[in-house]
Amino acid sequence: MAGPKGSWLTGNLTDFGQDPLGFLEKCARDYGDFVPLQFLHQNIYLLNDPADIEDVLTTQARNFRKTLGYRTPVMRRIFGAGLVTSEGDHWVRQRRLAQPAFHRDRIATYAKSIVGFTEEMIATWKDGETRDVHHEMMQMTVRVVTKTLFNSAVSPELNDVIASSSVVMERFTTQWKWYRALFGLLPSVMSWRFSRGMRRLDDFIYGLIRERRASGEDAGDLLSMLLQARHEDGSGMSDQQLRDELTTLMVAGMDTTALALSWTFYLLSQNPESVLPLHEELKRVLGGRSPVFADLPQLSHTEMVVKETMRLYPSVWIIAREALHDCKIGGRTIKAGESLFMSQWLKHRDPRYFKEAEKFLPERWRKEEMKQLPKYAYFPFGGGPRICIGNSFAMMEAVLALATISQKFQLIASPGYHVKPWPAITLYPKGGVHLKTVSR
Repeated sequence: MAGPKGSWLTGNLTDFGQDPLGFLEKCARDYGDFVPLQFLHQNIYLLNDPADIEDVLTTQARNFRKTLGYRTPVMRRIFGAGLVTSEGDHWVRQRRLAQPAFHRDRIATYAKSIVGFTEEMIATWKDGETRDVHHEMMQMTVRVVTKTLFNSAVSPELNDVIASSSVVMERFTTQWKWYRALFGLLPSVMSWRFSRGMRRLDDFIYGLIRERRASGEDAGDLLSMLLQARHEDGSGMSDQQLRDELTTLMVAGMDTTALALSWTFYLLSQNPESVLPLHEELKRVLGGRSPVFADLPQLSHTEMVVKETMRLYPSVWIIAREALHDCKIGGRTIKAGESLFMSQWLKHRDPRYFKEAEKFLPERWRKEEMKQLPKYAYFPFGGGPRICIGNSFAMMEAVLALATISQKFQLIASPGYHVKPWPAITLYPKGGVHLKTVSR
């Protein structure tokens, strides 16, 4: 099996750390669908065949766990033993308790809050001003997630977490740069800011848990549901378990949807011809009124815009798994302890499955041929047992927010404007997304 040559000390880790997306693209282009890599002295294989990816994430899911990157001190400090980082029986128990909170009927009750917070956000916008759309979307989604999780207004602690989110992202990306990771173990301004932000977040969440336990109130939010949830033996979640799950849902809920919306408005600004069919649908379905949950089936083109954005700029750009036992994937032996990389960034831009793969074409999702896609040619929310628990909620929020904003404003890019993707924990727009607001 041929693969890219690395250095004798770090293998391919240095090249990957310098330009993760470019490195993966070159690997797939030069070496095909099964590429052997080495990070330090760890064997890793890049999978680029949807059938192999399905085998790992679905068919043989029990034979794999998340890789070391999910078990680092940074990830553990953020998510604890929440759904993102936990494994085995603990993960199964927690997933079973949390799943009812994302039932369709339950998430439908949050549609009004999503639209309301979006309308409050754009009420502060003025015609002709330039806004950092990513910052705006983060502010809006954190209000949504705080309301749905805690039935609470946004606290100063959460605003501090938003303000320091770039520090958290940078802290994570140092894991791929071994020399910076070593310095990251030493005291620094970045590590101090990260620790301070996490302490404030913990104080906020633990405070809400204590208050709710003391009052016994059912506030109709996810915290109430998780407090009421019981394992088969009748026990509930400890404060630590609640903190880990709530932090996981909060960070994932505000981050991924904000990114999807930010990249959506960026792509619409780069492809103004795609704006007209969106506006036509909104006029036909909504006629200027606020969208509601019942409108979602009629907002099909709006949904296609979001789906196409998540194809080109998936919030989760890579998934990694580590083999627990020797097994075979695609006819090749994977030994216990070896790792597999599967990249949404690569698959979603693969011309074998998407014609004109680099182009933003929302209407492609209307075509019959897209229904014949291999299951893992497009997997923005992951797949298998560990598919994102909030995928339906995220799609609902993105479609409703896009419909609400696009009825009032079109966001325009200045000539030659370009945003570079930054592959941290999720796919961030480096430097934000600065667009001009034009009133409709």
